[in-house]
Amino acid sequence: MSDYIHWSLAGTGLSLRSCNVDEIMRDRPDVRWFEALVDTHLVDGGEALHSLERIREHYPVTLHGLGFALGSTAPLDTGYLVRIRALADRIDASWISDHICFTSLGNCFSHELLPLPYTEEALEHISSRIRQVQDFLGRRILLENPARYLSYNHSTLSEGEFMAEMARRADCYLLLDVNNTYVTQHNLGADALTTIDQLPPERVREIHLAGFEVCDDCLLGGHNHPIREPVWKLYEEAQKRFTGTPTLIEWERNVPELREVLKEVKRAKKVMRRAQDGHRLQGVRSN
Repeated sequence: MSDYIHWSLAGTGLSLRSCNVDEIMRDRPDVRWFEALVDTHLVDGGEALHSLERIREHYPVTLHGLGFALGSTAPLDTGYLVRIRALADRIDASWISDHICFTSLGNCFSHELLPLPYTEEALEHISSRIRQVQDFLGRRILLENPARYLSYNHSTLSEGEFMAEMARRADCYLLLDVNNTYVTQHNLGADALTTIDQLPPERVREIHLAGFEVCDDCLLGGHNHPIREPVWKLYEEAQKRFTGTPTLIEWERNVPELREVLKEVKRAKKVMRRAQDGHRLQGVRSN
């Protein structure tokens, strides 16, 4: 199986949204790569695909999905996978990612990232389906932790333990969403640093940063606000553990002007540089 992970992407990327395409093409901002939503571009033509191809002429592109439904029990949608493989080949996608969740039940697709119980049964189920998808695509994929709003009484593993063992069994990579980890900590009491510490560094190949929404006593991982200070602090800890891991600034709704988003890109770069400098200094001292 091909690895397909392009380490030339080391640095900070940005989620691609249609409202920013013309400005990106005009100004060519200092962004290492762009992440495109898979389901927006699974077409033979049209403006969305044309814009993606314009971006790809100047930047590497990764693909981020919502529809693999890896935790669901319905058979994998091979037609969907065929279209994803064709799109990835068409734009030479640097990698493909999706989520640790189920999104469908029978013929009903929820359009939500529904959480799995962290049990041995669920672990074996999703690991098997990841292997099938990777064999079909001919490449390893990255799996992201969703924001969680409920837990299951019969879960036997922590989120970090589940993710680490899933990556080992499926031989896949992990996408750590720091915002989602913080949201889960607030909502369910699962310690975010413990989750991060339980992840094998060699499997964490990307980090997401985004902003959450406050709704009464609950936090929503809406990716529709600026990145909050507690998430920045958690990101600093994540970079100490996964130094140099490519980081994406993610916006889904209420996307501000590009110059505002680029401020978050700049800050993420500074955090990454400090972690890299600290790692090098530690190496010099140990020698």
